[in-house]
Amino acid sequence: LRYSYGEQHWWPFAAREAVALRKSVGLIDLTPFSKFLIEGIDSNEFLQHVCAGDMDVEPGRTVYSVVLNARGGIEADVTVTRLQEHRFLVVSAAATRIKDAVRLKTLRQDSKRASITDVTSDYAVLGVMGPKSQALLESLGAGDLSSAVFPFAQSRKIAIGAIDVLAVRISFVGELGWELYVPSEFAFYVYERLREAGRHFGLAQVGMLALDSCRL
Repeated sequence: LRYSYGEQHWWPFAAREAVALRKSVGLIDLTPFSKFLIEGIDSNEFLQHVCAGDMDVEPGRTVYSVVLNARGGIEADVTVTRLQEHRFLVVSAAATRIKDAVRLKTLRQDSKRASITDVTSDYAVLGVMGPKSQALLESLGAGDLSSAVFPFAQSRKIAIGAIDVLAVRISFVGELGWELYVPSEFAFYVYERLREAGRHFGLAQVGMLALDSCRL
């Protein structure tokens, strides 16, 4: 936006999109997130060692944490979803993909039975966020997404039309929301289903400038 409109002109666009996040529902392309699959018998022990948060949670839980170095300094800002007992999905910023991969592999040296695989290109990530996000997803066959059934910081597979995707209930915009992890080959299908159904809920396609303004 800065290069298309000039710095003085991008704010009105972000402000309008932020209003949609506050009052209806926004669709955000978060695909550039870095994604790492941590697997193996020592995966939990490894993540417990390098992360500040408690990683030893039940499968289906998501923990927001930081990765630390030996001095206690912050190396990465991540969300960690425990998919299975010895299988975790670590998500970090798009801009730090190579640095985070190298850092994790360096810190893993003492954990021989923990593999690290970069799966960034395997999944698209679509953020569906705002007060009407639950109604939109439920209209597409996702099932009951109420807080009693699907509380914050939980993850599970849900249906979007004919496709099952991993839904993580986490949001940085101050409103209800989910991140949908979609196999890349089905990304366009899921995007189109969300866009078509979203017309009935006031869906707006939202950019990162609006997301950052809401995070403030």
